[in-house]
Amino acid sequence: MLHTTMAPSSAVLRPYIWAYGMTTGRVDSVPLVIPLPARPKQLLTFSFADRFRVLRPGSGRSDSTPRVTAVGPQSYSRAGLSAFGRIDNFSIHFQPSGFNRLFGVPMTELTDAAYDAHAVIGPEVSTLEHELGDVPGFAERIQIVEKRMIPLAGQSRPDAVAIAANRLFASHGIHRVSAMATASGLSTRQFERRFLAQVGVPPKLYARIIRFNAVLDHKLRFPSRPWSHVANDHDYYDQMHFVHDCRAFTGETPSRFLAHLDGLPAFHTFFATANRARID
Repeated sequence: MLHTTMAPSSAVLRPYIWAYGMTTGRVDSVPLVIPLPARPKQLLTFSFADRFRVLRPGSGRSDSTPRVTAVGPQSYSRAGLSAFGRIDNFSIHFQPSGFNRLFGVPMTELTDAAYDAHAVIGPEVSTLEHELGDVPGFAERIQIVEKRMIPLAGQSRPDAVAIAANRLFASHGIHRVSAMATASGLSTRQFERRFLAQVGVPPKLYARIIRFNAVLDHKLRFPSRPWSHVANDHDYYDQMHFVHDCRAFTGETPSRFLAHLDGLPAFHTFFATANRARID
């Protein structure tokens, strides 16, 4: 059985890091398969036990994930993950432009991809990996990350596009690009270009992905609420508008995709967008 815990970052790192998560436990007998739809978050995930495997569609084969994986925003449904054995994963969930601002990586290089973090960030990842692996507790691991990240945040200047991207995520994707550009003091074209470099996905598409994940997150936390009500709460015109996005981002209908997640409560946090600590 797996258990996932999430906690927000400290106030000083909130513009860069949205939350931390840790999943621990065992998966015995039959591997768990986690579907991966389009998702807005950038992640840095550390594996200290058996690693997830990335499934190759139609081949029956899979590849082991790196010990430390840098995951970019995903604009479409990808192959799923398989979890088996002893699991001890710690993840940093970044704000939309947080990874770019802390590490200086152009996010278009990580869009729809996941790489060994050592190749993306550099050798300092090894030091952080060893420090996190030496302590088993969630709170202790958060303290270690914050000690490492706060100096990096101190080197980052305030950025209007980063602020707009964070607000877009916090609003569950309900903001117009033109309004964000105006608030940032940029033309729409300038804003879109800088947003793409910092976030990795064009702002209109990114807003759709955030909103879709916000609906999934809400439905997973409140399963008795009708799809139509949840979609309406998140500014969809109607339920069919949401169904269209669900097919675009998962390849399936909402109910069919949700059925895949019924036995995976520890992985519901993959879709978490609610701005609060959450424990599953």
